Amino acid sequence: MSSRINLNLSPSGSAGLLATVPWFALAAFSVAAALESSPLLLAGLIPACGMGWHSFRRYGLLQTPNAIVSLQSDGNGLTCSLTNGDEIPVTVCGSSYLSPTLVILKLRPKKPVSGSMITLMTGNAGPFRGNATEPDFRRLRMQLRTGHSANPY
Repeated sequence: MSSRINLNLSPSGSAGLLATVPWFALAAFSVAAALESSPLLLAGLIPACGMGWHSFRRYGLLQTPNAIVSLQSDGNGLTCSLTNGDEIPVTVCGSSYLSPTLVILKLRPKKPVSGSMITLMTGNAGPFRGNATEPDFRRLRMQLRTGHSANPY
């Protein structure tokens, strides 16, 4: 039995909305603080909205050049493919989050070309369509939980 996983991510509004939650919280805080003290604090809305849109495009629509569009796992470890065509061998950081319908992976490139990368993967949850195919999404979660990068059998 092969342990090769090729998980292609598709654009997903639910993943994009999850990525914008921190920026929405910052924007709400800016509005609340501006109402309480100084209207100058509304200037925080512009960068919060801009970063929220960037996060939606990167993690939801997969449109930025460094967006992760697929993950491949084989006997050599984990490799991620970016929108710009680069393939980068990576390791999964311990601060990643796994649940049945959501995986947030913090990936560290094996070669120190850049800093760590993050990807959001969602499964189907009720009416919300995930950005990963269910069989490969399940296999990747199991592989990450057990800690095996390859199945020798």
